[in-house]
Amino acid sequence: MRRNLIAANWKMHFDLETALSVARGMVDSLNSRIETVVCPPFVYLDRLNEIFKGSSIELGAQNMHYEDEGAFTGEISPVMLKSVGCRYVILGHSERRHIFSEGDKDIHRKVLSALKHGLIPILCVGETLSERREGNAHRVVERQIVAALDGVDLDRVVVAYEPVWAIGTGVPADIETLKDMQGFIRELIEDVPILYGGSVKDKNAFELATIDDVDGFLVGSASLKVESFKRIIEEFEKAKGVD
Repeated sequence: MRRNLIAANWKMHFDLETALSVARGMVDSLNSRIETVVCPPFVYLDRLNEIFKGSSIELGAQNMHYEDEGAFTGEISPVMLKSVGCRYVILGHSERRHIFSEGDKDIHRKVLSALKHGLIPILCVGETLSERREGNAHRVVERQIVAALDGVDLDRVVVAYEPVWAIGTGVPADIETLKDMQGFIRELIEDVPILYGGSVKDKNAFELATIDDVDGFLVGSASLKVESFKRIIEEFEKAKGVD
């Protein structure tokens, strides 16, 4: 079912003291009717769960292994994530695909495992600049979606379109490109919430949110400061007419 959601991906940022301070600032400042998720590094999940309890903020993780337990040094299981209060988990982020060589089969196994344990996957999809220039953007995104969501109950997932060439560059996808891709994804998955991620800032949040098929954002660097993240949420609310 379509719904609005804005998620913060803190990636590999903050020491513990700073993470706790930003989390407390979000609890004090954010009280939106838009579902809000914060995905900090693994080592801060337990502490942030305590801070977010009773607030409007949900806790998410940035990744997970598909096995429940075992000899997988350095990995984190869905069982562990549930035990520290996670409700969401980001899967298939382009940095996992391109830096850590995660393939479609790996991501599909992770999606199935997350759902098995009651976690909501935020599945990231998106093409590289070379794939777009070659005219393969739709083909790549369709492949990623079909592979990851094969046999999956679509009522239990969220998809985030993040063109690789827009992530961390400061250059978001232009409106026409975004309308085209978000509409294409909508044809594939219909009522699934579709987020946009890729250089989302408070200055462009309103315009991006005016696109009908953008149901929310996956925010990177702009979520590291409470005020900028708050303004993004406020601009999204204005664009969507949320009181």
